[in-house]
Amino acid sequence: MKKFDMGKYMLLAGNDATEVFDYYKVDEMHGLNRKDAQAEEVDKTKGNGVYIYGFTNYDPADKKLTAKKPYLPFLFINLGTFKKYSPTEKATAVMHETMHMSILLNNWKITDKEEEVITFAEDEANKIIEKLGFDKKEQPKKGFFKK
Repeated sequence: MKKFDMGKYMLLAGNDATEVFDYYKVDEMHGLNRKDAQAEEVDKTKGNGVYIYGFTNYDPADKKLTAKKPYLPFLFINLGTFKKYSPTEKATAVMHETMHMSILLNNWKITDKEEEVITFAEDEANKIIEKLGFDKKEQPKKGFFKK
């Protein structure tokens, strides 16, 4: 698990969805559980498993939901699922999670803060994309420029 203190939150990047549960030493948090996160196959008709490419929420020890040190909220990226994403899909997935974080940090009170909330999410997404190496330019496929 890679971990980065981003100031207002912790960025966690693991190889699979179970690593966020391992990091916090819990089997369940915020309605999700380790058993479902480790399912080999997700079948919503049977109710087995969950698909977690990212997960943003409060530190499970933050019982008062303060989102302040020592219990900073976390933004988790599942690098195992990101392997199959294009650079564009990685960027939009990170932006999705940073929007969750931006809203959480504003206590869901964003009525007159739309631009501020979105700008924070964009700035944080750019930092994460660079930090995790998702900013590498995609190369054209071999023979792309040949007729």
